[in-house]
Amino acid sequence: MALLHTEAIMSPEGTSHAKQHRLAPRRFTSLDGVRLGLLGNSKLNADAVLLAIGDLLKERFAIESVMMRSKPTFSKPAPDEVVDELVENADVIVTGVGD
Repeated sequence: MALLHTEAIMSPEGTSHAKQHRLAPRRFTSLDGVRLGLLGNSKLNADAVLLAIGDLLKERFAIESVMMRSKPTFSKPAPDEVVDELVENADVIVTGVGD
C-alpha cells in the first residue's frame, strides 16, 4: 500500500504573472552634495533607525542637508503634503519601517 498519492503532490515553485520593471535611471553617482530626505512610518524605532542611517551617510558623504519626516500612521500612505515637501527639498529619499 502506497503512503502517498503522487497525483496529489504539488510543486512549491509556483508561477507568477508579474511584469518585470526596470529601475529608474540613477541621477547621482555619489551622495556627495545631495539633500537627503528620511521618511519614517511611525512604527517603534523607525525614526531612530532612519536617523542613524542619516548619520552614517553624513559621515561617509558630504551630504548637503537632511530632512526627517514621518507618516502619521504606518497603515496609510504618506499624505500628499509630506510627499510634496520631500520631493521639493530632497534629492534622495530613504524610507523604512521599524518594530
